[in-house]
Amino acid sequence: MSSANCATAATAKTWCSEAAGWPPLRWLRRVPPSALLAIALAPVWIWYARRLNDGSDEPLGLAVLLGAALMAWRERRALQAGSGERFAGALLVLASVLAIGWLPPLVRAGIAVGGLVCWYGIARRAGLLGLFMLSLPVVASLQFYLGYPMRLASAAGAQWLLDSAGLVVFRHGVDLEIGGLTVGVDPACGGVRMLWHAWLAVMALAAFHRVSWRFTLLGSALVPPACVAANAVRSAWLAMVETGRLGDAGLGHGGVGLLVFAVMTVPFAWFMGSRANPAVAAGNPAPPRYSERIVLLAAALLAPLPHGPMAVPASPSPGSAPPAVFTFNGLALPLDPLPPTPQERAFAATFSGDIHTFRWGTSQVILRRVTTATRRLHPSRDCLRAAGYQIGEAAVVRCADGSGWSRFTATANGSRLMIHERIVSECDGSSWTDVPAWFWSALRHPLNGPWRAETVITGEDG
Repeated sequence: MSSANCATAATAKTWCSEAAGWPPLRWLRRVPPSALLAIALAPVWIWYARRLNDGSDEPLGLAVLLGAALMAWRERRALQAGSGERFAGALLVLASVLAIGWLPPLVRAGIAVGGLVCWYGIARRAGLLGLFMLSLPVVASLQFYLGYPMRLASAAGAQWLLDSAGLVVFRHGVDLEIGGLTVGVDPACGGVRMLWHAWLAVMALAAFHRVSWRFTLLGSALVPPACVAANAVRSAWLAMVETGRLGDAGLGHGGVGLLVFAVMTVPFAWFMGSRANPAVAAGNPAPPRYSERIVLLAAALLAPLPHGPMAVPASPSPGSAPPAVFTFNGLALPLDPLPPTPQERAFAATFSGDIHTFRWGTSQVILRRVTTATRRLHPSRDCLRAAGYQIGEAAVVRCADGSGWSRFTATANGSRLMIHERIVSECDGSSWTDVPAWFWSALRHPLNGPWRAETVITGEDG
């Protein structure tokens, strides 16, 4: 080591020693780092609890979080973080706090989880890190951004398989036409949930077998193409069943999906099992240094404070006067405007468009108008699920006027509602029956807007 480096190291050591003896910082030695972490990560925990209850995600992340924590506890003797890992973890926790108001909550939560696993040495196991990341409520976001592309890929793969079997198949987007019958690859068959569960299986296997980072990343990278291929098989199988060319064997849609998923995970189970490593106990770690404690203290002090740009009300869409008459199922019905609820007003404050609610008889119509592709336009089933309704499977139906709608049921307290929804371009009249398909179209063709999301809520027989 050069004399300059020796001098720098000596200066840093002297500064740390002086800081440790500085009266205003002596108390910091007695504060458990876990307490500082809990305070700094409080915004993440609050958001996590709210997100699990907003209806957009199933609360499977809680079970994954518990399983990841148990596996990490099993490996606690091997997961002793060094000073470099702890300092990196503290910086990531601080970054997640400073990003409040600037980055989306899910991204900030990912940074915070990265900091937490680095602090405790969990990042030494790629499988454990992956489990903690998958415990975040990411399914809804994956469905929104990847749902439609995966459905397209599954439909294209199913068409190739059916063509190879000697059938004449025409594909229109995510719809397959076989012998004059049309079968759609709906969101439930798109494969996003299979993708999440496959990643979960790979990470759990990697964590259990203590697989190295290299092979864990390789297995994780193979999951998406494997899911696309598996969903192509499932879509082709179900298309044959729906068109009467194959018996369903009593499996149903869910049974076919489980069978295909089980077959797909067998190679991953073998691959991870063949790369297993024995447990290796680490040495006794040194206690956290003052530099690490100071970074955590800064994060804990800054966490309760406001950060970043405050949300500003969205500008109303130009020319967005509500229609006086609405056409549904071939009938033109007058609309009676309803005053917005406090929840609707709060949501509309940052919505990139406008929202109008109407009533005719005992039915209700909700019209949401947007001028740009936005994540804020989400399916109405998410709102109803958050309100306590049990949501049935969605299906694409044709009304009397030939218009296509997504239809599902919502049940709560003995009341059963029938919901129809779609998105329509005010420019050329083209329509979409699910939000992800519209989102990708709006990104590619921004001049096709404005768009109007139409939701019709009736009684089950309405």
